[in-house]
Amino acid sequence: MSLSGAADRRSQLGAALDAIRERVARAAAAAGRDPQEIRVIVVTKTYPASDVALLAGLGVRDVGENRVQEGAAKRAALADRVPGGLSWHLIGQLQTNKARAVARDFDCVHSVDRPELVEALDRATRERPVPLPCLVQVSLDGDPRRGGVVVEGLERLATDLAARPGLRLAGLMGVAPLGWNPEQAFDVLPVLSLRLREIDPTATMISAGMSGDLEAAVSRGATHLRVGSAVLGARPPLG
Repeated sequence: MSLSGAADRRSQLGAALDAIRERVARAAAAAGRDPQEIRVIVVTKTYPASDVALLAGLGVRDVGENRVQEGAAKRAALADRVPGGLSWHLIGQLQTNKARAVARDFDCVHSVDRPELVEALDRATRERPVPLPCLVQVSLDGDPRRGGVVVEGLERLATDLAARPGLRLAGLMGVAPLGWNPEQAFDVLPVLSLRLREIDPTATMISAGMSGDLEAAVSRGATHLRVGSAVLGARPPLG
């Protein structure tokens, strides 16, 4: 990318980030919350490491990826280019055979939804200096085929995760099902969060809300928002 192209892209990203931060501030005010307690994870799947570097220069510190290999490659490319580093969040569905790479290349996993994955991640994290923070993904419509443990199985899975020496129960993650009113979809999240905090008082993260429904998530207690298109725009993705 040319210098002028990079400057244009930085300006575009900066304006989009400002708009997101303003939306978060308004949503927090409407909910009587402090916007400083809400973190925006910018989801950079399919976009290049150069965009991530620009975002870091604009103050972004949390980056989300759906694919393990893509996130690992970007992290390696930016290892010496981003002062202070970034926190890399895996937000996509995860296969057990990718657990070792996740333990090596990511700082938090949002999509833990079954016992086999808990077991694989625990085995893979034995050499990490600190446990890997993990969120239990809950299925808000009761259909686990789209990812997430059903509500009835949440506490059992969370208890298993919390007992693993290589993992840390950090909270829960939810995605509003297509066609649902997001406020109604997220209604249950504060209650489920309380249940997890009975297992581990530090499990305070609630990862919910994306570009189109972040206000609803903030109103229901989300601490982390996963925002992609509203920041990166409709630029053609990488092939």
